[in-house]
Amino acid sequence: MKFAGEVGFWIEDEETSPGIYQSHMVTKHYYGNVKNYYQRWQEADQENATMKVSNQISILSDLFAQQHFASIKYVIWNGQKLKVTAVQMNYPRLNLTIGGVYNGEDSPTTP
Repeated sequence: MKFAGEVGFWIEDEETSPGIYQSHMVTKHYYGNVKNYYQRWQEADQENATMKVSNQISILSDLFAQQHFASIKYVIWNGQKLKVTAVQMNYPRLNLTIGGVYNGEDSPTTP
């Protein structure tokens, strides 16, 4: 299966006013392949079950992704923002393991 989507990178926190910091996210578009496609519902002691995904996406990286691989936070795939739980460098590709819905802050900009 082919992948075409956005990858979100956390660059640094910006001080918007004295003592107030906001996350600075950068999104970039990448192409690649979906290596594993797996999802399940995790039951817990709560009313609603949580969807867990264990997919791996291999993207063709550029210099920006190679330099900021440790800052990858999420992938937008099929309209869902999913958090990246692991990154494996396999030049010229990055293998991204995703595992659940991303609920962090973002203020996307594209350099």
